[in-house]
Amino acid sequence: MTVITDLRENLADVLEAVGPGSPTLCEGWDSQHLLAHLLLRETRPDAAAGIFLPPLKDRTERLLQERAEAMADPEGYARGVAEFREASPLSRRSARVDAAMNFVEYVIHREDARRGSAEATRRAAGVGPFAPDERQRVWDQLRPPLAMFAKDYPDGLELVGTDSEGRPALGSRTIRRPAAQSRVGGLVQRVVRAPSEGTFTVLEGEPVDLLLYLSGRQGAARVSRG
Repeated sequence: MTVITDLRENLADVLEAVGPGSPTLCEGWDSQHLLAHLLLRETRPDAAAGIFLPPLKDRTERLLQERAEAMADPEGYARGVAEFREASPLSRRSARVDAAMNFVEYVIHREDARRGSAEATRRAAGVGPFAPDERQRVWDQLRPPLAMFAKDYPDGLELVGTDSEGRPALGSRTIRRPAAQSRVGGLVQRVVRAPSEGTFTVLEGEPVDLLLYLSGRQGAARVSRG
């Protein structure tokens, strides 16, 4: 077992606990839609292409709806969860590739299922973290490569990682530095400023909540903003 396989089992356990028909944080999706998305993504890359290629979006949506409908009852849903656990796409043959492709995806979708409703949270309450040091492992993912999540913070973004008591136990990390425009020779250039020269947005919270906030799930994330 590796960290990513442990996380996958953790995600599957949460999906199993909430059951079919449970609302998620993904607008318009219940738990069976989320499960269908994961299955298409890992077992049908041809069908999942519409996630990235707009011309194929309608086909992907149709296939997702078909899979979701087949998993709307408890028996079909249980088969879907088992299929997700046991799938063997090429990406899973390398722990490094598997983690690079799926770590952030799995954490976000686990919380999509767990926090979709009060009932889902209650049902999944007995499912523990995927690793004893989960908080640190998620914090380690919150680095500048996630700047794609920071596009809405042109004046800079800093994260402060806390423990469950709100203490800044994990330190702080600059995800995006502020940038100013200057005109040189008629060309507009982007100039990166030092942190002291810009007004950062500071987000403070536990790593999972910071990840949810940056991925557009602000309403479900316990994050304070400075």
